[in-house]
Amino acid sequence: MSKDPYQVLGVSRDASDEEIKRAYRELARKYHPDNYTKDNPLADLATEKMKEINEAYDTIRDMRSGRAGSNSPIYAQIRQMINAGRFADADTELEKIAASERSAEWHFLKSTVYMRRGWTNDALNELNIACSMDPSNEEYRRTREMFQSRAAGYGGTYYDMNRTGRQQQAGGCSTCDMCSGLLAADCCCECLGGDLISCC
Repeated sequence: MSKDPYQVLGVSRDASDEEIKRAYRELARKYHPDNYTKDNPLADLATEKMKEINEAYDTIRDMRSGRAGSNSPIYAQIRQMINAGRFADADTELEKIAASERSAEWHFLKSTVYMRRGWTNDALNELNIACSMDPSNEEYRRTREMFQSRAAGYGGTYYDMNRTGRQQQAGGCSTCDMCSGLLAADCCCECLGGDLISCC
């Protein structure tokens, strides 16, 4: 399902769990396949709509319980934006997700956006959160290991361009922020299926 699950259910992102459940039940009553005979031309459409409604409801429940992972439709869309180089759009979509719904996948994707912007300290912080929330996730662990091993290859530290645009040192190394930012971005790029710096 590529649609926003909240739009499918016709509720806002700030809706309470009870409001979401009520919206789901109303739609389920309206579109349940049992309401349509097999020879009704709308039967197939109702079946598809009911499938979409069920997926939307399950997605929202998973996100709110912190179980939403890389297979979540919203996060899949954000990954596509990142892969297409649409970092501002990806960040906008991430920020739309309420703090109470932010899963390990949210923090991982946020770290990727930060890395692409050269905010390596913020990126590593988000990556550490993702790993602590889902320690068994191989993708998150591998990205952090790649990030740390490449940083170690350049003296173990790096410079970071902070959000005010001023350079801040993240250790005692003289490596420039541009190089460290590219290395960090390459780590996430490879984990998302691309390759920003082919020689690394």
